[in-house]
Amino acid sequence: MTSTPRNHPHIPPLRIDLDAILTTIALELSRVRLCGNCEASVPSLIDDLAHLVGEITRLHSALIDERLVSANLSAAIRAALGAQDDGEPDPLAYLRDEFPETDHPSVSGEWWRP
Repeated sequence: MTSTPRNHPHIPPLRIDLDAILTTIALELSRVRLCGNCEASVPSLIDDLAHLVGEITRLHSALIDERLVSANLSAAIRAALGAQDDGEPDPLAYLRDEFPETDHPSVSGEWWRP
């Protein structure tokens, strides 16, 4: 494997500390004296913030998972192209290994199976 930046895995870090943010929000809200109008809306706001934090975490995890899928597909494409250049009898085998078995019409064409 060549040692170039393109070939090094890059998992984008989550650049915020979700626990620290939630702790700060809880601490600051505990210091606030709420008026009668705010007492009903602040708990709803806290619930919304908790859902937002959960969604940020879920999306970051999904991004990492999809980057792995993309990297594997990119490697399989490069391997298939190299196998074709080398005259291998079934260069698309590298691509088939990356796809789950399926009966979907989009993968049942002549190119899919040798």
